[in-house]
Amino acid sequence: MPASARERTAAALAIGLAMMVPGIDLARGAPQRLDCVLTDTDTQRGGEKRAIAIEFDEVVRTITLDENGRARPLRDIAISTSSMSGQADDFIVGVDRSSLRVVYQVYGAESVANEFGRCRPAPPP
Repeated sequence: MPASARERTAAALAIGLAMMVPGIDLARGAPQRLDCVLTDTDTQRGGEKRAIAIEFDEVVRTITLDENGRARPLRDIAISTSSMSGQADDFIVGVDRSSLRVVYQVYGAESVANEFGRCRPAPPP
């Protein structure tokens, strides 16, 4: 049975709206969270692993790093479609958004410690 003109128009509108919503990306209106596991590459083979969480909001351009329940807001935020980064007094963190790989660099008086890892989107609350 062929579709009526009204049904075709309704279907075209539904498809058009569905195509527009991803362009708006309503999820970007709320903070997003990544759960990450870092490996300290400066230690012995295999390295020490630790968990961090990165919460970011693209609209207001904020990034907060959470480790063991201690939230640290970052400054000098850069967020693009391909990466994001920010820093605190003693470290900088960057995330490649396509691979969800993370680099975490801690600055000491005369040294820099590097940790690398992978992130995944946190499950919804």
